[in-house]
Amino acid sequence: MIFDLKTQLLICLVVIGILPAFKKAEAHSTEPLCLPVKYRHHDKSIIASAEVPGKHYIIRAKKSTANEINSSLSAKPVALDSVTKLLRLKLYIDQYNYDDIVIGFNAGASPAYNFNEDSKYLQGIDAAEGLSSFSSDGVHLSINLLPLPKQTADVIRLDVKAQNSGPITLKRTELDQLPAIYEVWLIDNYKKDSLDLRADSNYAFTINKSDTASFGSNRFEVVVRQNPALSVQLLDFNASKANDGAQITWTTQNEEDYTHFAVERSSDGGTTFSVMDGMISNGQGGYTYTDKTPPEASDQYRLKITDLNGTATYSNVVTVMYGNTVNTISGAISIYPNPTSGVINLSISQNEGSVSDLGVQSFGTASSLASNSSNSSSYNIRIVNTSGATIKTANSSTAKWQDNVAALSPGTYIITVISNSNNKLVGRSTFVKL
Repeated sequence: MIFDLKTQLLICLVVIGILPAFKKAEAHSTEPLCLPVKYRHHDKSIIASAEVPGKHYIIRAKKSTANEINSSLSAKPVALDSVTKLLRLKLYIDQYNYDDIVIGFNAGASPAYNFNEDSKYLQGIDAAEGLSSFSSDGVHLSINLLPLPKQTADVIRLDVKAQNSGPITLKRTELDQLPAIYEVWLIDNYKKDSLDLRADSNYAFTINKSDTASFGSNRFEVVVRQNPALSVQLLDFNASKANDGAQITWTTQNEEDYTHFAVERSSDGGTTFSVMDGMISNGQGGYTYTDKTPPEASDQYRLKITDLNGTATYSNVVTVMYGNTVNTISGAISIYPNPTSGVINLSISQNEGSVSDLGVQSFGTASSLASNSSNSSSYNIRIVNTSGATIKTANSSTAKWQDNVAALSPGTYIITVISNSNNKLVGRSTFVKL
């Protein structure tokens, strides 16, 4: 018997309408409720199915819209994002024989089968073909919700079936709202081939029923991975004094509206950082923030960048110095020769007023060891220009330190020494580079 379109829709509505009557009976069962309704339409078997209480209704040969699927997902008592990114695949023999599945990406989803997120696959009665994907724990699914991958690619296995040998096509019929940073590939392990599902939508192949490797659960995979070339990149990060406070600037590329920036500040030598402000990227690539109340101290600033998966990276640390304290604490350290055009020496006074002759660990390829002894003190040394930008930094295990500053531009520089044992300022003084 052949039904027209209105009759087909009526059958679907009747099936969905009677589902609540079965919910009570299913309340104490762990198995999903399946209501197959078969009718013939040009030799194509249609099945309507549902899972309770997941509220998934899969009607083969009916294409659901993204809004319908998202509406179904939003009704579930799980912490999902408001928008699910959809990849829809169709296994296509002809206009009357096909099967389709949905793979959705949502930060709140579980990779394992979740009754409230996913729908188990229910193959049509006498269907000529079958297509499903696997959850991470090996469950056949028609709707498969996954979190977006982080640094490691996601591999989603597909199960492809057919009653007869012959040509068949896998089609990408939908790929919406998936951020551009993600590549989506169809991998054919049997033919050792692949298809970029962003660029191409159809993959034609042949099933040979006498060769079990040409179909089943081991031939096809969908691989979703981040493209490192498209990840957000920090080009520069700077901080300097301005009339209304400390001005922090940075430039980026490849940022999207899901990239989050947070400016952080430390006034204790980098031991702790506090968030000053945060913002979502605007796609312009250039950003400015002004710290209007910088403490009278050696203030350190850094930028925290968080991507759409919550992965955080940090910028370099830039120091801006406030307060007229250079001259009052310069006695704790000695810099010579001053002025200098090349090598500079730093001596750090101990509590007893003496200077230890110890070996040092310096920074930069031009740095060298000064002397050697057995004191357990260690120091963090920074060279800062008059704009407050850190030019060089070093960790020294000695009270004597030497470096070649010939590459620095002529001008006045500030050396700050902080004790690594208690994060207290040991001394600060200036030198002139000729």
